[in-house]
Amino acid sequence: MNPGITPSGLFWTTAIPAGSVSVNPGKGRASLQVSNIVVTDYGDYGNALFGGGPPPVPATVSFDVQWSGVAERVNVVNPADGFAGEFVRNSAQMTWSATVGDYSFVSAPASTSSSIFAEVGHERNGVFFPR
Repeated sequence: MNPGITPSGLFWTTAIPAGSVSVNPGKGRASLQVSNIVVTDYGDYGNALFGGGPPPVPATVSFDVQWSGVAERVNVVNPADGFAGEFVRNSAQMTWSATVGDYSFVSAPASTSSSIFAEVGHERNGVFFPR
């Protein structure tokens, strides 16, 4: 990280409409599509977690993420930690838009995006992993 540059990020936890997610782990395919999800923009992590900054701004976000392909299949079984999974490493592409207050943002088309790491899979743990 360069000195003087403050890292920033984006995160929300919110319910999405039923039918927004489609997954076929065996084929390495998945999609996540939502439109105009209402969120709140706090400006930065500190204000979102602890407050004390400017008041949050209402916002909406839309995105379409598509996972596809099969670059590698990975199977994990770890009885000691009670975990198992079958995963397909692949690629993902995304397009998104957001409106925050009076500002609107739109990504380039999905065809111009790329991923460094993407994975679709199925895991079992807890009560779903018999000992």
